[in-house]
Amino acid sequence: MTKKQQLGQFFTVKELWLKPQILDFIKESKREIAFDPFAGAGNLLKVAKSIGFTKTKGMDIDENLSWEINDSLVRIPKVENSIIITNPPYLAKQSASRLKIDLTTYFSKEKYDDLYLIALDKMIEVSKFVVAIIPESFINSNYTQKNLLHSITILEENPFADTENPVCVACFDGIKKDFSEIKVYKSDKFVNTLSDIFKIRIEPQNTKKISFNDLNGWLGLRAVDNTDDKTFIKFDFKENINYDWANKIKISSRHITLIDVDVPIEQRQKLIDRANLLLNQIRQQSADVLLTPFKGNTKKGIRRRRLDFRLARAIIEKAI
Repeated sequence: MTKKQQLGQFFTVKELWLKPQILDFIKESKREIAFDPFAGAGNLLKVAKSIGFTKTKGMDIDENLSWEINDSLVRIPKVENSIIITNPPYLAKQSASRLKIDLTTYFSKEKYDDLYLIALDKMIEVSKFVVAIIPESFINSNYTQKNLLHSITILEENPFADTENPVCVACFDGIKKDFSEIKVYKSDKFVNTLSDIFKIRIEPQNTKKISFNDLNGWLGLRAVDNTDDKTFIKFDFKENINYDWANKIKISSRHITLIDVDVPIEQRQKLIDRANLLLNQIRQQSADVLLTPFKGNTKKGIRRRRLDFRLARAIIEKAI
């Protein structure tokens, strides 16, 4: 196992993240010091210098790097007149356990299940202005301080050299606000406010028995976009989906599944049509933000998405 895996490090090597609205946010903060408490290779501080910062400060837990040594997941010192610009470590509690990485020091005292969420809390404690490159799944996470956001920018281009992890740039300004004031962008294009996006989301009511990964099911779901720009998430009769159901469907399957739902045979086509219509409406109206980002892009450079089973259940219920 590499040290990068143990520390959840992904080094940012491209300036693709610095979209116009993010640059404006940094400049409008009027801070004099760019501070990175998870400095890594120092690429973000190099970018900070290129946009006019004459003072920078970096810290890192890795003693092999040239920064002041500090475990910023435990405590970050306050740096006056600074804006934090960083790419904090990403590593989920479940993944750490699977990789046999002992992170109990962090997770035992925190309410979150990923290192980057813990990092956000530590940064917000000491700095009003924070610019953080973090997993795009943050948008639908349970993070409790989203009301301090100024904006979120989804990066469909990959700013990393060593991972295809889907990311966004979260800009915090320390001001509590309604979600209707928080803007969401894709690259440099405004999508909607966070409030209007969340209004599109539907939740399951659990009014109907619906079983996922059921070999007796009649309804197939391809839950992930393919890379070919032709095969997208869709509901269909299992016979219409070319897949070895008997040998490949497991209780843990998340990318393709068979669903058992009690609907009369003569109404099943109507259910499929309605479910796909609802799915595509959600995708279009939310600019795909409500679907889980999936690693890699299509050949046209569009972020692949996965339909989680919670939202799939809600769609099927509404279709019924």
